[in-house]
Amino acid sequence: MRKPQTGADASEEDATRLASLVEAVSGASRVVIVTHDNPDPDAVASAAGLRALIEATHDMPVVATFGGIIGRAENRSLMDVIGVDFERIEGFEFRPGDAFALVDAQPGAGNNVVPESARLAIVIDHHPPRMGPFSADYHDVRESYGATSTILVELLRAAAVEPDERLATGMFYAIQSETQDLGREASAADIEASIYLYPRTDPRALSFIRHAQVPRGLFEALHDGLERAWRRAGVVCVPVGSLAYPDLVAQLADFFLRVQGVDWVVAMGRHQDDVLISVRAEQPEAHAGERVREVVGQRGTAGGHGQMAGGRVPVAGLSDERIEALIDELFEQFCVLEGVADEPRCPLLDRTQVAQDADR
Repeated sequence: MRKPQTGADASEEDATRLASLVEAVSGASRVVIVTHDNPDPDAVASAAGLRALIEATHDMPVVATFGGIIGRAENRSLMDVIGVDFERIEGFEFRPGDAFALVDAQPGAGNNVVPESARLAIVIDHHPPRMGPFSADYHDVRESYGATSTILVELLRAAAVEPDERLATGMFYAIQSETQDLGREASAADIEASIYLYPRTDPRALSFIRHAQVPRGLFEALHDGLERAWRRAGVVCVPVGSLAYPDLVAQLADFFLRVQGVDWVVAMGRHQDDVLISVRAEQPEAHAGERVREVVGQRGTAGGHGQMAGGRVPVAGLSDERIEALIDELFEQFCVLEGVADEPRCPLLDRTQVAQDADR
């Protein structure tokens, strides 16, 4: 272990956190960084940031891993830009002496594959704290932050580690993506991190990520969603059938929230043996995470923030008809919780309503 330098502008709190993080992996033979399954830009970039930090403070191998798949075109482009080789954790060979670091996720969330017997050295996340008998040598969960990458930016600055252009580009994009260009659940820390990162980015690479060519599966899902979406008052429900890739359901939820007059969007689709749920809310204090946890209950796992949340419900062994019935049941339960169950259920693309919107 190298004694970490402390950045000139690091606060006493940042310096203390840095020292604790560095100590947390001391004595390990290797650090294995794990993101949540099917990682989004914030998970990828924060893992890359943590890898840079550990490599700057320790002489030991660091491996970044993820479970599931990365299907969204922008996310694949981000991985190309950021320049860090990620390994699939399925089939990954764990070794005695490995220290595990979990980023953009927490133990017990049901969205990561950290082995139960693993030495959990580091947890860094910005989602609401999970309750349970979980512990890590360094536990850094900041619910008020809009992105986990922001936490890593502060730790890198505390250690006087300058992110190179590729890492700065990836982390900047991640913060903008997670907070919708600082307009959704962004804190002062997210703004400060963005201001710090932007002059260090490659604008051409940012454009490459943002305007990546997308697979046909996205347009098929959009078509299917538009055909099948229905609403009750300000709640829009989007059943999208089979998903080409897991994070497609979140893309659709973001897209449908832009419909005029919508307060909530609940999108659901099936990927392999799970029904995936993505919830978006127009209002900052909507408590979307609490809503989706109430809807999912003991049937699966769920969590999130005020305006965005998600969940999954295992459906292995169920017939197609039963899965469709389950999805409809989940939609209806959400409508009950929002007090719109007695409102008429009508297609989202009601021609009369579309004409009225056009006249406004």
